[in-house]
Amino acid sequence: MSSSVFVLKSAEPETQEQQATMELPLADNSLALLKDEHPIGSFVMLTPDAAHTLVEKNIHVFMQHGFSEQSQFSDMDYANAGVEFVDDFFMLSHMTKVLVKFTPFTDEQIEMLKNEQVIFSTQFPSEVSVEQIRKLNAKKVSALAMNLIREEQGMYMTDKILSETWSAQSVNIALSAFLLPLLESLATMPRIKFLLQRNPALMQSCYCFNGYLCNKEIAELLGQPCNDITSLCWDMN
Repeated sequence: MSSSVFVLKSAEPETQEQQATMELPLADNSLALLKDEHPIGSFVMLTPDAAHTLVEKNIHVFMQHGFSEQSQFSDMDYANAGVEFVDDFFMLSHMTKVLVKFTPFTDEQIEMLKNEQVIFSTQFPSEVSVEQIRKLNAKKVSALAMNLIREEQGMYMTDKILSETWSAQSVNIALSAFLLPLLESLATMPRIKFLLQRNPALMQSCYCFNGYLCNKEIAELLGQPCNDITSLCWDMN
């Protein structure tokens, strides 16, 4: 896959936001893998082999340097897999359709999201604020929490994977097998509403959609109204 070239004019007086808006069109079939500020354990969400699978399917995969520094994989492993490196979050938020991070997005990162973007991370209901929900809904961001996806027996998938007494390598393989098809679908489906209609696992993970809060537990904790995600996906144009 050919690499895209992005130019920022340091000699011009425009702000970073103006430059990014003018020169960095949002790429179709794209996602960015973001480095965690405080990594949990020595695992990664996607192995280089899994990232290469996305690249082979014509998905633009961007990554911040150090994404895998806590694991056995290096930046070079991902570069060899076809991943392109961009470190600045603001640039990534203006280049890619889907932003992916294991730990929750920070307030500063939420502030920089684009309208109707898709974010995918872990998110614990007790750690969400009213202000975060307000900002996400104001931008009609679709926010999905991978740790809210349950298996058929009702156990949360990420809990099951991380609680097993496996080696770090086994955890990496299991997480990649779980997340790869979900990330591929998020990056390639033109409208997320259709993806949610066809994928109940992702639907149960969606806590903000098209300007609405749609997770009952979060809504109750924050004292906010909750909308039914199923009705939202089928009723809206």
